[in-house]
Amino acid sequence: MIELLVVTTIIIVLTTIGLVSYRSASVNARNGKRKADMESVRQALVLYRVDEGTYPIDSNFNSMVSTISNYISAVEVSDPIGGDYYYSYTSNGATFTLTALLEPDQEVYTLTNP
Repeated sequence: MIELLVVTTIIIVLTTIGLVSYRSASVNARNGKRKADMESVRQALVLYRVDEGTYPIDSNFNSMVSTISNYISAVEVSDPIGGDYYYSYTSNGATFTLTALLEPDQEVYTLTNP
């Protein structure tokens, strides 16, 4: 009987360790996608500015992505769990800021250009 309890305890401990590792890996993967999305959009915005002379003057991220769709190769640029990405630009269209919120503590990840 004691052997059965020991084996059960070991299985529970190993399962707990596995679940914690899986959750951490999932969070890191989603944050990696967010950062990759921001970099893809940044590169597309730079290409757009080369052709148009200014960054897109759109009020939100999704309309900006529609504007630069010819310059971006990413299949889908969206937060993995349905959160929002943010885009802002200066009034003269010379600089922009891309922002995403990272898990687990809503840390702000920002890319600014130039």
